[in-house]
Amino acid sequence: MDDGFTSSAETVSFDEVRGKFGRFNVVIGFADAGLARRKLAQKDCGQVAGIYFFDVMGALLDYSIDRAYVERHKEEFGMVYELLCDGLSRETYAAFLGSKLGAGPEGLCGVWRKDQYFPQDIFRLSDREVFVDGGAYTGDTLLAFIRKTKGEYERCYAFEPAPENLAKLNSLAEKQRFRDVSVIGKGLWSMAETLRFAAAEGLAGSAISRAGNTSIAVDSVDNVAPDATFIKLDVEGAELEALKGAAGTIKRNRPKLAVCLYHRPGDLFEIPLFLKSLVPEYRFYLRQHQPVSCELVLYALARDPA
Repeated sequence: MDDGFTSSAETVSFDEVRGKFGRFNVVIGFADAGLARRKLAQKDCGQVAGIYFFDVMGALLDYSIDRAYVERHKEEFGMVYELLCDGLSRETYAAFLGSKLGAGPEGLCGVWRKDQYFPQDIFRLSDREVFVDGGAYTGDTLLAFIRKTKGEYERCYAFEPAPENLAKLNSLAEKQRFRDVSVIGKGLWSMAETLRFAAAEGLAGSAISRAGNTSIAVDSVDNVAPDATFIKLDVEGAELEALKGAAGTIKRNRPKLAVCLYHRPGDLFEIPLFLKSLVPEYRFYLRQHQPVSCELVLYALARDPA
C-alpha cells in the first residue's frame, strides 16, 4: 500500500484497501514512521486492527538487541549513559535502545537531528583541521567538510575500499579540484593487512566480512594519518578495529571524533568505554541523524563545546 508516494500496478491506495478488506493491519515499512502516523491520522482507520512498525534497518544490519542482552550488559550501558554530557545525548541513547527493544520509532522521531558529523552545538571546525574520512563512500562527507570549512583546512585523508565507490570518489575529487586531499583505496583497520570484503555494488553498506566476495587492503590511522585532528568513521562495523589502529594518534593528538555506533550491538558500549580509556578527558555526545535505527553517531571532544 502506497498512498500517493509512487504509482505502479503493484501498489494500492489506503482507500482501495479499505474497500477491498473488512479488517486489516497496517505495517509501516519506511524510515519516517512519524510521517506515516500523521498521514494515517487523516484517514478513516475504523477498519484498522493494528498499526505496526517494521524496523527496516534492523533487518539490513543483521542483528537484534533483546532484553536479555541489555540485562547482561546493564553495567556497561549504565556507564556509557553516565558519560554522556547532555540531556539530548542521554535521551537519544535511551530512545535508540528502546527502538531496538520494540518500543517503535516514535522515540527516535523526537530526538533525531540534522548536521551529521558536523554538529555546531558540539564543536567548531578550525582552519587547521587534518580530517580523516573513514568510509568516504563517494565523497558526500568529504564535500560537506570542505564546504563547512569554506576550503580552509590543513589536509584530508579519504579512505574508501569499494572499487565502484572509489572511482566515484576520485572523480569527485578531480572534478572539484580539491586541494590537499589524499584519496586512499583502502579500508581502515587496526593494522596493515589484507582482509575479505563484501562489496555492496552501487550502495553504501560494503563491509569487511569473512564471507566476503573479494579482498581489500586495509591500514591504520596511526600508519597513514598520524597528524589527524578530526576522525570520522562510518566503516560498517569495523569502527572499533579502526579506533584501535588510531590509538596512538588519539592519545597524542586528542582529535575530534565522529564515530558511527549502530553497526554492531557491542559498539553501543565498547566504543565509548574504549575511547574513555585512551583519553579520560574526552566529553561524549550522542546524536541520532535519521528517524530510524541507523545513523547513530558518537561525538568525542577533549574540551568543552565552543
